[in-house]
Amino acid sequence: MNRPPLSCLTWVGLLVCLQIVVVGLIDSITGTDLGFFVFYFLPVGYAAWRAGRPGGIAASVLSALSWWLARHTAVQFAFLGGPVEWWNLGIRLLAFLAFAISTARVKELLEVERELSARLRASLDQVRELRGLLPICASCKKIRDDAGYWQEIEKYIGSHSRAEFTHSICPECARRLYPEFVGDSREKK
Repeated sequence: MNRPPLSCLTWVGLLVCLQIVVVGLIDSITGTDLGFFVFYFLPVGYAAWRAGRPGGIAASVLSALSWWLARHTAVQFAFLGGPVEWWNLGIRLLAFLAFAISTARVKELLEVERELSARLRASLDQVRELRGLLPICASCKKIRDDAGYWQEIEKYIGSHSRAEFTHSICPECARRLYPEFVGDSREKK
């Protein structure tokens, strides 16, 4: 997977931190009556998409801590304390982590799919194949095309595939056509 350059990651990190601070401040100002929990997913998803799994995990931890801090500084905060507070913090952290890891994985899979699609397109561009029955003359070996015209086999296959021809003479034809140049020695088939 291609990693973005460090300067890009720095800007992503700063933007994510700013988003988390803004959401945390709004969450703190609105108090416990208005829940802003879902808005913490925005910087987590952005970080996971742009900076990968490590960035998403860092944003998850920062979002959970920002939520916890916003709860403690909220105007109408009713302090629960003890295990309930830690449970709520843990659940939010797990939700952020699951979202970050899933987002990073989706991006990785999309990049792999994009690469495989490009390779498949390149492979398909190189494949041209002949299919079906080819009507061929038993005597001269010309092929009848779809329009009914007879073409030499080399021209037909050359225009319907990417194959190229070179010409040579097999040993049998060489003996038959040029007996003065070819001796009687039989070549192995």
